[in-house]
Amino acid sequence: QTFFLGDEINLKVIFKEKKSLTSNSPVSIAMPEVKDLLFIKNQKSTQSTDDNYNIHTLSYRLSADNFGTFNIPSAVASIGNQNNNIFGNLSTAKIRKIHSNPLTLTVKPLPDALRIFGDFNIKSSIDKTQATQGKAVNLTVTIHGKGNFEDIQKFSLDIEGATIYSDEAEFSYNQWQQKFAIVGGQDFVIPSFKFDYFDKITQSKKSIATKPISIQIKSKKGVQKPIKKIDQKPSNINDNPPTNNLKYYYLLLGIAIGAFINILFVALKNKQPSKDRSLVNQIKLARGDKALFDLLLPLNMLSLEAILQQLEANIYKNAQHKIRKKDIINAIKFEHKIN
Repeated sequence: QTFFLGDEINLKVIFKEKKSLTSNSPVSIAMPEVKDLLFIKNQKSTQSTDDNYNIHTLSYRLSADNFGTFNIPSAVASIGNQNNNIFGNLSTAKIRKIHSNPLTLTVKPLPDALRIFGDFNIKSSIDKTQATQGKAVNLTVTIHGKGNFEDIQKFSLDIEGATIYSDEAEFSYNQWQQKFAIVGGQDFVIPSFKFDYFDKITQSKKSIATKPISIQIKSKKGVQKPIKKIDQKPSNINDNPPTNNLKYYYLLLGIAIGAFINILFVALKNKQPSKDRSLVNQIKLARGDKALFDLLLPLNMLSLEAILQQLEANIYKNAQHKIRKKDIINAIKFEHKIN
């Protein structure tokens, strides 16, 4: 029999016992061991009869780890028990062995250097289509179906202008899944994921793919309302004030401009610490690793890189790193030298 690498076939071992010779002796069947072949026994055996025989059927699923031609030796049925003789040694006099016919199998490699065999479908899903700058969009790529999921390689994702965190792929007997967290500074498109495999039904190469997904990124800076400018003209008694009064007005105007510049300088100087104090309060109030991760990621601080990696591992890989908010706050204070 011939089949493709990655596929599996059903193998049956049939043991017949003449009704006229039926005994109560136990029967055990040993399957041969063949390199690169795997025999998986089904849970239940079946019993049936015909006119002359009682028939026992054992079913196996057989798969291969390599391609080529395989010679399977005979399966051996042992009938009877091993008993102790009078000297206390095992005696095999009551055991009778029957051998089945040998088999030859041919396992063909998949064409086009394919690695995956089966019947699959693929989809990608996200938790949001709009996000604020610095907030992550969570993406999940899922492959459903039947086949050798353990051989599916993880996808790589590259989006210009975005930071991408990828989880390790996980799989079960009927599903394969990989998760991503994407942080973008502007609108971006999640590209299509293409998956090639050898289709079990059509016995040919098949390509399936997800659809691209557009993500909108909103700026986190608030829009300031325009300040209405009110021009106030000093009330003059005379349309042509004296020259001395005009000099006096210029002096007052110079003083006012100087005071305004000083106030503006102080405000700009204190703006960043005030912002950082607000950030410190947000960090103190953050509940959970995900909220803390979303706060720290947009800061782009080298001193927080190790903490971000630990948070990512806690969120996406079920790690148990202990995160000290005090260390984060100290790093931010040192960076901006605030009290």
